[in-house]
Amino acid sequence: MNSIVTPSQIGGFFAVLSRLGAFFMAFPFVNTSMIPANVRVLLLVSLSFFVSLLVNVQVPIEHYALIDMATMVLKEVFIGLSFALLAAIFLGIVSYAAELISYSMGLTVANMFDPTFGVVSVLDRLYILIFYLVFFITGSYRLLIGAAVASFRVIPVGKTVSFNIDGIFQFFILKASLLFSLAFKLAFPIMLTLFVTNLALALINRLIPQINVFIVGLPLQIFVGLFALIVGFSAIVYAINSLVDMLVSNLFTLIKLFGG
Repeated sequence: MNSIVTPSQIGGFFAVLSRLGAFFMAFPFVNTSMIPANVRVLLLVSLSFFVSLLVNVQVPIEHYALIDMATMVLKEVFIGLSFALLAAIFLGIVSYAAELISYSMGLTVANMFDPTFGVVSVLDRLYILIFYLVFFITGSYRLLIGAAVASFRVIPVGKTVSFNIDGIFQFFILKASLLFSLAFKLAFPIMLTLFVTNLALALINRLIPQINVFIVGLPLQIFVGLFALIVGFSAIVYAINSLVDMLVSNLFTLIKLFGG
């Protein structure tokens, strides 16, 4: 068995590390403080080494000039960041839906710091954790890793590939529009319930002016919102599961666009 590591294999390893590093270090779950930095680096290096051997990625670095090496690394980083951006868009759908509900419930005053999105509401944090939970329970992380591995077969490393830039930009513009439409659809049932509650409070205020609606309304909105969340929790999990499946499907579509 030949155990000598060739320069081409070393170049292939660093090329794989560039793409996967940009992907997973910018991925919404991996770049949070929930995973220690040393664990992230160890997982990334181990996965890159395994993928470089599995796909047999070889880059003859001895035949490359410095400018060619820099161009190749930038190309791999761009591909990895594009994958991470797509994942961030679908996670942003869940986050924005939670912000809409929090605003309707009056929970925007109870904020907390999230390393990924900064200062977010408590409900936003809950939705993000549900997204992560569904992502791992359904086994979608295996499809995501499989898509990252398959990208090295569709998008060769160390070879000149003409990207369909117009198609890629149109793809991201289309998916970015989903950030508002799908988030509104996800939050609409609870927002409608809270709107009906506010409408009922407005009618009570007009019919019985002696009742201080402001004092009654804020805790009532929180109670109705939490009750609606409890009743519709299974529907929320089902909708987030559909978003996770859509994320994986669109990731494969993006890989095809990069591969031409």
